Amino acid sequence: MKRIYHPYWLWEDYKAGFYDNLSGGEKQNKVDKVVEMFNSKELTETYMDRVITEWRYSCEHNLTNESMNKIAYIGQAACCLYAKVPYQITMNAWNKLDLIIRNQADSIANITIKKWERNHKSEIMLKNGKESLIQMEYQMKFQLN
Repeated sequence: MKRIYHPYWLWEDYKAGFYDNLSGGEKQNKVDKVVEMFNSKELTETYMDRVITEWRYSCEHNLTNESMNKIAYIGQAACCLYAKVPYQITMNAWNKLDLIIRNQADSIANITIKKWERNHKSEIMLKNGKESLIQMEYQMKFQLN
C-alpha cells in the first residue's frame, strides 16, 4: 500500500486530544476509561469501527505507514474517540488489563485494520477507475471533433 501523508492540522486524532498531556486526577479518570472501554467487547468494536469511519486523514496517515504499530494505533485512537484519552495514557493503562482482554482487543483491532485496508483499496480502485474512464472519454471526444 502506498504511503499517504497529511499535515497534522488535518488529523482528527490531533484535534481530539490524542497527543495531549494530562496529570493528577484527570489522568486516573482517563486510565479508568481505557479499562472500561477494553473490558467491553461491544465498546471496543464500536469505537474501533468509528475510528476507521470518522477519522479519514488520521487513518490514511497512520495506517499506510508500514513501520507503525497499527494494532496499537487503532486501540489508542478508539480510546481517544471514546473518552478523549491521550495515547500515552492508553499505553500505560494497557498493562492493567488481563491478557485475555488484551488479546481480544488485539483481535478486534486486526479485524478493523483489515476492514479499513479493504475499504481503502476499494476507494483507490474506484477513484483510479473513474479517472481512467474520464481520460478515455476525453480522448475519444478529441478524436471525434
